[in-house]
Amino acid sequence: MKKLVSFMLALTMVLVLFNGEGQAAEKQVVPKLYLNGQELQTSVSPMLKSNVTMVPLSVITSSLGHYATWNKDTRTVTVHNNGLEMLLKINSTIATVNDKAVEMRVAAFIEDGRTMVPLRFIGESLGLDFYWDNSAKAAHMTKKVEPPVETESPNEDDPGAEQPEANPGGGQTGGGVFPEGLPDPTPEQLRPVPTDAIGAITGIRYELSEDEGTRILIDYEGKMNSAEAFAIDGPDRLVLDLPYAAFASDFVEGFQLDPQGKRSAEGKLVAEGQAALTAVRYSAFSDKPSTVRVVLDLTGPAEFATSQADGQLRIDVKPDASRMPLYDASGNRIYKVVIDAGHGDHDPGAASVTKRAEKEFNLSVALKVNALLEKEPRIQPYMTRDDDTFVDLYDRAEFANDRNADIFVSIHGNSYYSHISGTETYYTHDRSRSLANVMHKHLVDATGLPDRGVRTARFVVIRETDMPSVLLESGYLSNVTDEKVLFSEEGQNKIAKGIVAGIKEYFNLK
Repeated sequence: MKKLVSFMLALTMVLVLFNGEGQAAEKQVVPKLYLNGQELQTSVSPMLKSNVTMVPLSVITSSLGHYATWNKDTRTVTVHNNGLEMLLKINSTIATVNDKAVEMRVAAFIEDGRTMVPLRFIGESLGLDFYWDNSAKAAHMTKKVEPPVETESPNEDDPGAEQPEANPGGGQTGGGVFPEGLPDPTPEQLRPVPTDAIGAITGIRYELSEDEGTRILIDYEGKMNSAEAFAIDGPDRLVLDLPYAAFASDFVEGFQLDPQGKRSAEGKLVAEGQAALTAVRYSAFSDKPSTVRVVLDLTGPAEFATSQADGQLRIDVKPDASRMPLYDASGNRIYKVVIDAGHGDHDPGAASVTKRAEKEFNLSVALKVNALLEKEPRIQPYMTRDDDTFVDLYDRAEFANDRNADIFVSIHGNSYYSHISGTETYYTHDRSRSLANVMHKHLVDATGLPDRGVRTARFVVIRETDMPSVLLESGYLSNVTDEKVLFSEEGQNKIAKGIVAGIKEYFNLK
């Protein structure tokens, strides 16, 4: 008996030690956090849990000017900032963002009195761009900067009105960057070149390359180290870091200037009519050392190459044809398309400026899309709902999977700050990327609203479906101009036709 007790005691000690080592192994990697190049300090160290970076919620909210409230009875924390409301329940993987249920890979939990949350999920929900430096175990976040509102603009009360932007066009530099009424900047108002920079960027432009791709040209004076380039998906981007580089003091192309003549945090050159490129963005990313970051927003998977000579850095990009789906237009195959009208019945979705429910817009457009698709001989449409009923998110995905659909298209309207306007398209899995790019192109043309890009998100209906799937956010119900488009008969007809045009192009149908 004594031997058995001794054995059990020893076994217990081994298990305790092993468990302690396992926990320590998970926590021993402490990721570093950077926001716009500045390292963030935390009261509770970030940690990796199931390969997901977890951080104190307060670090993110305080850095972005958000605030959070805690309900001890329901053990939930709610993040607020104007039009945003995000609800997280401790030990639950289901979060709610502006009344939309979204699943997280790892649930929020309490650590040393702090609410720990999955960094990337929270950050992207709050509008941050991310990339993970695996070698340094560091998460780099970039805060997206909305262009300043011109106080003297006659369209001040119409946030959806057309605003000045960089002058697009092949072989052109960004132009039209000075708000009307402001004088040209003087050298004293411009940022000086950092002392550790050995190269100063004097120009950024793009042109059509010989292989019908796009060539981005970065002119500089002095010396330029080799660019550190890496690709990111969700959405597709190419990021180039230029260490020991800075913008020349008189370089202002693509930047907005405040009333004092200071440059905005990020410059942008819009690219139109390019097969692989939609925009070039650039900013002073870090000052230790002085580093310029250039981000190429791509239309989809792309091939790229960099070269450098005679005071010029060149980046060539073109679509990666090997990752584009091919469909035979001459065959007789019937394509199955599931149209999903978001929300319904007791789930109204977002409320518009005039208090109309998102579910009305979603169903109206979905019915119009279905009617148009029924006229197509090689498309068989299905609807997850065709009246004001509620369908569970997982049931919507199962509906498409059971029918072995070829694609799944979920129709929604967005809501956020009242000044934000535009069209967005979401996908989750890589197989959906090409569909998202095609659908987004047609949707932007149909709405006539600002292009806010193709993005990734883990919405249940596009995550749980087995086929290429997209979620379309045609516009912002919280914006006066967008609402008028979304709830007008003309606007809905254009959106429906745009969705059908995207579907037909994806399947290579005339």
